[in-house]
Amino acid sequence: MTIADTSGTRLAFVTESTEGTTPSSPTFQVLRFTGESLVGEKQTVSSNEIRSDGNVPDVTKVGKMVSGGFDFELTYATLDSLLESALLGTWSSNVLKNGRDRHAFTFEKTFETGATDVFRRYAGCLINTTTLNFQAKQIVTGNMSLIGRSYSAAAAALSGATYTAANTKAVMNCSSDFASLTIGSVSPALQVRSIRLNLNNNLRAQDKIGSDDLAGVGLGQHVVTGSIEAYLENKAVLDLLDNHTSSSLSFTVGSVSGEKYTINLPKLYMTAGDAQTPGNNQDVMVNMDFQAIYDTSGSPANNASIIITRAVS
Repeated sequence: MTIADTSGTRLAFVTESTEGTTPSSPTFQVLRFTGESLVGEKQTVSSNEIRSDGNVPDVTKVGKMVSGGFDFELTYATLDSLLESALLGTWSSNVLKNGRDRHAFTFEKTFETGATDVFRRYAGCLINTTTLNFQAKQIVTGNMSLIGRSYSAAAAALSGATYTAANTKAVMNCSSDFASLTIGSVSPALQVRSIRLNLNNNLRAQDKIGSDDLAGVGLGQHVVTGSIEAYLENKAVLDLLDNHTSSSLSFTVGSVSGEKYTINLPKLYMTAGDAQTPGNNQDVMVNMDFQAIYDTSGSPANNASIIITRAVS
């Protein structure tokens, strides 16, 4: 027997045609990741029956679902399918906008344990939250969390399963791979030390009587929030906060022509923040929280809160 090692774990996913059902003879895409917390969540209830000996008489299984997620370093084309679920949208002419499209996946973890590997599978998974971190002199990192319907364990691969190797494209950084930062209605342009982007689909588990399976996974509001850490150089940034002036945020990440992403939040408001002096020998920073909202401007109309364009030159 060989004890499984974290550095030998394989994480892969496949798109489901029928939500909650793993395709037959699936073609799994191996995923690049830096850590994961996918959990088959067994839900139990303890009996409250009163006994003269003070003991608990039973623990009952009442439900199951999938939760958790995975961490990653951003690379081109690695997450394109999962981004569709994260935005509830569908790529069209290399443009992805948030919408109401459902994209579900089966995730599979493979643990190397010697002669017989251990497989853990999670079906009916939709991306719930996504975080992207852009920090000066750092690799672009992120996290996706999900909600799913069911899970299982096995000692063999699924019949007919194949595995497509992950690409080997370079990880993106916030120095040489970051460009074209624009924060609308602020002049002169801000110099920024970090940006954090949060997407939340507000998914919810839909329980039902008669089964410990979910009836489904419900969609909520698609909420886009984040934060910006900017250097204080003039009064304009404080005016943006104080006057509640609508703004926008756009930037491009990537170093290879045709393998870049442009992330565009066409309309947003700064919701909180101020300039602060935490101590000696530091730069004065303005830490601002923001929320993007639905925007109908543009030609053709944006009709979205967030727009991602790939294959940017």
